[in-house]
Amino acid sequence: MNRNIYKESAMERLAALSEKMELWWDSNPLIFENWRDDFVASVENDLKEIFDIQLKKLWDEKADPDEWVLKGVTTNPPLTKAVFDILRPEWEKVIKDIIKANPGMDYKEMTWEAYKEACKRGAEKYLPLFEKSNYKYGYVSAQVDPRLFTDEKEMLRQALELKALQPNIMVKIPTTRAGVLAIFILTSLGIPTNATLCFTLPQIMAVAEAVKNGKAIGEKYGVDYTRWRSVITIMIGRFEDAKVFEQQAKERGIELTEEMKRWAGIAVTKKACKILKERNYPSKMLVASSRVSPKIDGVQYIWHIEKLAGCDLVYTMNPELIKSFMTLYLDRPVENKCSEPVPDDVMEKLLKIPYFAEGYGEDTIRPEDFEKLEPTLTTYNQFSKAVMELEEYVKSLF
Repeated sequence: MNRNIYKESAMERLAALSEKMELWWDSNPLIFENWRDDFVASVENDLKEIFDIQLKKLWDEKADPDEWVLKGVTTNPPLTKAVFDILRPEWEKVIKDIIKANPGMDYKEMTWEAYKEACKRGAEKYLPLFEKSNYKYGYVSAQVDPRLFTDEKEMLRQALELKALQPNIMVKIPTTRAGVLAIFILTSLGIPTNATLCFTLPQIMAVAEAVKNGKAIGEKYGVDYTRWRSVITIMIGRFEDAKVFEQQAKERGIELTEEMKRWAGIAVTKKACKILKERNYPSKMLVASSRVSPKIDGVQYIWHIEKLAGCDLVYTMNPELIKSFMTLYLDRPVENKCSEPVPDDVMEKLLKIPYFAEGYGEDTIRPEDFEKLEPTLTTYNQFSKAVMELEEYVKSLF
């Protein structure tokens, strides 16, 4: 092997760039060890020992929580389905026990109970860090049914059920108009939230204001915020990959290259981070749905990580992204590029495309239109399908 391999993993080096940057696991902690073993088994023999050591530093239930690189967790319905698939024998028994204990429930209600049980057990894995960090880290996001994205009352009902599962549960609510209202109410009650299905700066600003105002009301009435956090998720790759983005660029004679698309999401994220910090909003940006991209002169990069490295934000990574990052950057440096601006020529072209211009402005999209955005509908359909697949799976166990 003629590679100058770093002793510390790319994940460790990324986390070390700034105390304000946090790395989270974008999946249920219940499957981490299975994924780790599969990762090690998949690499070349001379790299197995290196990756085994590096992966155990990311998260090891037996290690000191202070040493975990992954400081929190995000989950969603598709990721929960992975728990039932990967740990099938164990979870078939769990679900059948739930069915047996609740004879009056239909399969849809049983699915919700099984989903909550997976969230509860996953969050329990992070309680040691939650407690040891004095509630700064160790939050585990659990999402309300995505099909409720226009129903604030039902989202609130489910949110309260999820929060009751574990003290470190953070409730994921979609950034629709109804979702923003739900986040405002939950914040006033001191319940941690993660705004999801969020793709644009107007959505980010709507949530930031809702959280700020909700917290002010809660504090006025003596609500305890010692076990509370707010994060606002930008699903960065989903924003960039919208078909309307490419279509509008083509109509204006602009070649929307892979590099330009990645700069688009990075630009919105950097602007959002700057605003939240300068205006003292109590929320923190969270980056999700990143892409392994672009490829330049035959070399694969992950700009979503590289160009945001060191920023004051939370970065959640799914198992596939972590594997790509750790293998691609095994022998490459990871540097703080938070202050690196988007190139002027790129911004000039991007701002000529209405889809980007609206996503980059602060109040360029009305709240009633949040639920109509292409990436919102695409993600809503995908996540809703995952819930229905969960329901069909549970139904098959009756």
